[in-house]
Amino acid sequence: MKIELKHNFGEEKGTLCAEKIFSQLVFQYKDEFSDLKQNTRKNEIDFSFKIRGMHITGVIVVKENKVIIESKLPFAARIFQGLIESKIKENADKMISECK
Repeated sequence: MKIELKHNFGEEKGTLCAEKIFSQLVFQYKDEFSDLKQNTRKNEIDFSFKIRGMHITGVIVVKENKVIIESKLPFAARIFQGLIESKIKENADKMISECK
């Protein structure tokens, strides 16, 4: 799964905004998302969480003008890929607009 979003914050502010993407998602959908862990290194954020009991891992890479979210979904989660992508993208767009 790969999601790309545009922004105009630069790497530093973009990374601060990107750190909020999953925390808000886990809060908003606490019945489906849980166990969020994030580790930030410069402009990369390693993440993991559970969705409906399935463990998801990936990385967010923040570049000067875009955010790239990449994750390999477990086989069982692939039937929910569209739902997972739409929730992540929707929340990421919201976080980017609120960072302005």
